[in-house]
Formats: sequence, C-alpha cells, structure tokens
Amino acid sequence: MKTRNILFSALMAAGLAGGLTGCVGDLDVAPLDPTVNTGDRAYATAEDYENALAKIYGIWAMSGQDGASSSDIYIGDSGNTTLVRSWFILQIQPTDEMKNANTETWGANMNFMNWGTTRIEPVEAVYQRCMYIVALANDFLKNLPNAPQGIDQNSYRAQARFCRALAYYTLMDTFGNPPFITEDNYSVSPAQIGRDGLFNWLDGELNELASSNALPGRATGADYGRASQGAAWALLARMYLNAEVYTGTARYTDCMNACQKVMDLGYGLADQYSALFSGDNTTNPDATQEIIFPVILDGDATQTWANLIAASHPVYVDETTENAGGTAKQEMCLNEWGIREGWAGYRSTSNLVRTFEFADSENPAAGEILDKRGIFRDHNYEGEALTLRIGSKWEGTFHNNGWWVYKWTNLDHEGKPMYRTEDAATIIWPDTDIPLIRLADVYLMYAESAARSGQNLGTAVDLVNQLRARGYERQGNYTINENWLTASATVSYDGPSVPFGNILNERMRELYWEGQRRTDLIRFGLFTGNSYLWEWKNGAENGAGTNERYNLYPIPQTDMQANGGLEQNPGYGN
Repeated sequence: MKTRNILFSALMAAGLAGGLTGCVGDLDVAPLDPTVNTGDRAYATAEDYENALAKIYGIWAMSGQDGASSSDIYIGDSGNTTLVRSWFILQIQPTDEMKNANTETWGANMNFMNWGTTRIEPVEAVYQRCMYIVALANDFLKNLPNAPQGIDQNSYRAQARFCRALAYYTLMDTFGNPPFITEDNYSVSPAQIGRDGLFNWLDGELNELASSNALPGRATGADYGRASQGAAWALLARMYLNAEVYTGTARYTDCMNACQKVMDLGYGLADQYSALFSGDNTTNPDATQEIIFPVILDGDATQTWANLIAASHPVYVDETTENAGGTAKQEMCLNEWGIREGWAGYRSTSNLVRTFEFADSENPAAGEILDKRGIFRDHNYEGEALTLRIGSKWEGTFHNNGWWVYKWTNLDHEGKPMYRTEDAATIIWPDTDIPLIRLADVYLMYAESAARSGQNLGTAVDLVNQLRARGYERQGNYTINENWLTASATVSYDGPSVPFGNILNERMRELYWEGQRRTDLIRFGLFTGNSYLWEWKNGAENGAGTNERYNLYPIPQTDMQANGGLEQNPGYGN
C-alpha cells in the first residue's frame, strides 16, 4: 500500500454509501444496506462531510463500500460495472484500439458495434453511476450550508460541483441527452434539456469553477486527486474540442484558450512516458507533474475490479510455471506486471500497433518500435509469436491473436515489483492511478484546434514535438512541421486519408487505451459508417459499415421505464 493523501484517507473511511435501485428516475439516495449512512443522518461532524465528498470522488474507482464484490447500486457484476472500467469499455472496445475476448453476453455487441437497447452491463453502469454521482453531489450541496465550523464550504462546494460536472460531461459525450437535475430543481421525473442545453450549462458551470479561488490552480501534495482549476480548464478544453459534435458549432479558439490556461498553471511533461502508468504514479513526482486529474487506486484500501492491469495481461504464462504449483505462477505475475494474476481479456488491434513506426515496417517487432510510447508484447511466455491481426478464433481467449498491451503495470517506474515475492499470493488489487486528464492531452487538443483554426501553428508544432521527443527519446527524425500538422493523412496505416489525420494518429500513439478513442473517431467522422474500417467492425473480420446511431449509446431501459418523459436517442426507438 502506498502512502496516500487526505482525500484517499477519507475514501477508506467514507460512510456515505447511498444507493439506487437500478434506475435513477427520482435521483433519490436510498440505501441498499440499512446500516449505512445516508443524507438524512450522515452530515453531523466535519469528518462526515469529508467522507461524503470522498464518496463522490470514489465512485469512479469503487463499486461499493464493502470490498470489490459489493455494489452501491444494482446493475450487474460488480467487476464489469465499476465506472472507470465500464467507461473504458464504452470508449475503447468498439474502436480500432482494442478487442475483448471475455465471454460476457454483451462482449460481442461491444466488439462488433451492434448493440441495441437490451441491457448491457457497462452501458448501464456508466449511465447509472454517473447519475449516482449527480445524486450524491446534489445531496451533498443541499446539506453543505449546515456544515460545522472547520469545513471550508467554498472549497467543498466547488469540488462537488466539479465532480458533478465531470459526470454530466461523461453522460453528454456517451448518451447525449440525459435527464438533468441539480440541488435547485429537484424532481421525481427530471426532464432533459437537450445536448446543447447541457453543453451550455456545463460551459457556465466549469468556467465559474475554473475562475474561482475556491479551487487550487493545481491539486498537489495532500490535495492530489482533488478537483482543481487546471482540471476544470482541461475539461472545458475537451468540451470545446468536441463542441461541433455536441452543439453543431465549432469552438476551437475557445479550446486553445482553455488549454493555455492549463499550461500557464505550471504542469510539466513527465520525462518518462511509462511512469505515467506505473504502480507508483501517485508518489513519483515525474508522473504527478503531468497528471491533472486521476482516478485514485490503492491495492489495500480501494479493493476494486477497476483493473486494467489484470485485464490486459495473460491468464496463462508458460507450461513449466503453470505446472510448478504453489505460488510459482503468482510470483511470476508479480515480477512481470505487479499483481498476482492476469485475466487475458484485452488485446490490441493491428490498427493500433501499425500506427507506430518500426525499424522494419515490413516485419514489425515489439522490441523494434522507434516510438517508445508503444509498449507491447508480441510473444507469449512460451516464446510463440503473436499475430498482428486478431483472427476468427478468440471467444474466451485470443490464443495467439493480437499483441498484448503492456502500457498499464503495477510495477514501479523502474520496472521493479513494489511488493515482496513472498507476498505474491495476496497482491490482487493495483496501486496504479488512472489519469483521466493529463497534460499531453492538453497539448494535443491545442495542436488540433490550432490546425483546424489556422492559428498559432508554431506553438502547436512545438507542443507536438515535445511529445514526440519524449516518445522517440530524442533519437532519429521525430520532429514535425506546420505542413504535417495541417495535412490530410492516412488514418492508422491503411485507413482513409482525412484532413488533420496526422493529429488523429498522434493522439492514438500518445493516448491509446486511455479512454479517448471513441470520442476522437466521432469528431473526425470515422466511428460509424464505412469510410474507415477496422478488424471486426460490425462483426466482419475486415470490418464493415455501421449505422450512425452508434455515435451515441441508448439511454437504459430501466430509466426510460422509470421516467416516462424521457426521449430515447435516435435509432433506438422510444
């Protein structure tokens, strides 16, 4: 377990564990467990308010208060329905970055981009848990004026509002037009205000928070993991970059201005790219200088199945180790990726791998990637080569189809285990925080907005070159120029040529498996339709076109039934 900050300590003690009954029609905070505190009796001491705020933050990481298999709300399997893992699935699994071999009934729907309104655990989870954050934040804000002395009400109010805004942004991006409710407009059947209406509310809310002294410029030290002005500006930048999708009106100049606000706050790029995704990324200053807003995890205290590390590493290692018995396999896993096991669920597509530059482009090898941001394994532990493409035999296991992504690890930034080998059997849960927002994304948002608007191209080129210099370890011909920035270019290695395609490819190289790809492809008009095909799109091995309705997920039927006034997204019926 790593030494943690005040927010994390509160997460361990948080007692406000209200729940919903599987729908959010009334956005009430009703307990599943009558022994836990809820809003009518949870707010008495200063510690109660700290714990309640920590609970709001913690929903991204934890399914419930009583261990990894508990859940505050009835959705389904607690592992599949943690918010950050479900959001990752929605943002990555249908795209050209990843496929999932796990055998859940919804797995093929997400792999092939052919879901409907039938209940799908991760779709339900993102919707319900984001609305749960909204419900708890509203309840917290309603009770905050009664807080005892010693509580910084301005700070707590701003933090809760940011968490609520992040939840609403996530809902706007994935579902378009969720029901809208705050502490000021309570309703048992909250109405929708339209995607553009929600965008406008978020625009005002986040601008007010970003400009407020109630939040620190950066959340550092004991405040690491909390909301900050930098997080608010960065979330605004993400909104503005995608504003044309959300509202029909481009906001690229606003995106650049918001990015500049972030860059003026003193963040810095990590020298070591892989350190950002290592088990000590909370305590390593090289990583924390770049991470703007993380989901905080700890192997002892946040016992959660929000585990990208186990999901992306092998369940089977080699015959000798498998047959050795005892803790031999657990010890090997601990030394290889930092926890005792792998689940073998996720593999990369060839589109992701081939976006990187190799010493020999005709014969790609994981050890010969020139851009060291590409962290893959191309052989299994028996020494057998893995194919670049994911073939047809992969339900339940990929066998030798597709490369492993070893970007996420629970080893420290030097590649060393953080726990003793003799403790391997007990190391189940990762310590690796998941950066939801980091400075490199801000650099790329600025660069794309500059290219699209034709402004400040010199600054944009410098920002991209800083990222590429890190990736290439300042070796070889890695620099780009303004022509590269504004040119049309082939997507991945064999996709269509599109305007600003180099930037889309650079975003994949920098941000792969960080939950951005679906949103990026939609912004470029490539997620649905048939202009860009990748393996297993629409269930075809070489890809096939899809209906544009899949640019949004359907509002879950549980909420449609609970709130008869809701309008379903186009193409999904009502």
